[in-house]
Amino acid sequence: MNGYERRSELKKDKIRAAALELFSIYGTDKTSVNEVAQRAGVAPASIYNYFGSKDGLIKETVLNLLESSWKERKELWETDLPFPELLKRTLSMKDNFIEQTNPELFHIFDNDIEIKKLIDSFYKTRYPHIVGLFLEKGRKEGYIRRELSLEAAMLYLKMYQNLAKEHEIIKSGNKDLLKEVFDLMIYGLIGKPIDDESK
Repeated sequence: MNGYERRSELKKDKIRAAALELFSIYGTDKTSVNEVAQRAGVAPASIYNYFGSKDGLIKETVLNLLESSWKERKELWETDLPFPELLKRTLSMKDNFIEQTNPELFHIFDNDIEIKKLIDSFYKTRYPHIVGLFLEKGRKEGYIRRELSLEAAMLYLKMYQNLAKEHEIIKSGNKDLLKEVFDLMIYGLIGKPIDDESK
């Protein structure tokens, strides 16, 4: 990547960060390209040059959010930190993701073909890897039942994630409820089997 390309990428990052901030506060409909440009410190023409349109900017912002969020989680679970600390950081990431994401953006996840394809690819390839790391680490340190299979854990987590995507929950904009659902999803995997509780 040469100097010009590097500068262009940095400018695009600034635009996407400004767009995400404004979309999260005001929603996509009430945020204009001019407002994003002003927040990012660029000319509106730069946004059209890089993203083509407001819809293109929304799509690129969501794709970038998903990619960076998943990369951050993968890198975290590949560290040598103890399981409780990893779990604490994962939950903190989840809270930050919910806080910075306007519920209206979740509709875009389902309605855009490219974003839907990225999410489907994630669930088929990248997500099992992260869940596998989570289970292996939790089992090794005695926080997750050793007999729990990857397939069962995947089904369990997917059940909660589908619940979190329910349109009633998203439309309500109740971020506290979403946090509770994700807390229940994570903490439901932790603990000793019932017959080990007396030990």
